[in-house]
Amino acid sequence: MNLFTFIKQYVDDIGGQFTDYDHTKAVVVIPIGKNRFQTVLATVKPSQISGKDLAIFTSKVCEFTSTINAREILEENAMFDYSKFMIEDGYLKVEASCPAATVTEEQVKEMLQEVATMSDKFEMELTGQDVF
Repeated sequence: MNLFTFIKQYVDDIGGQFTDYDHTKAVVVIPIGKNRFQTVLATVKPSQISGKDLAIFTSKVCEFTSTINAREILEENAMFDYSKFMIEDGYLKVEASCPAATVTEEQVKEMLQEVATMSDKFEMELTGQDVF
């Protein structure tokens, strides 16, 4: 499967937006209902562990500040099917990753939806705003 070709078709089918930057990176806007959308960065890059290409789907939640209870956030990780919370460049993010060579189309759909939905949910819970 060509990952970005599939993502573009899927996003077109669900009424989202797809902007590719190169063969390793695209920005995807996923509709999540109630006229709400969430931006997800889709990338392909080598794993630091195995060296195999990973498909990675990431969305910002909010700026990570001292008011966020890190323990509670880590405990929330247990409820995700594919995703996890991470902190990168001062932001709390939701990210899902998988081996790019073996991921199925259905798994890509599920990961994109989970990353978008969960990052939007926690963005509203933690900030009361829709920023990303």
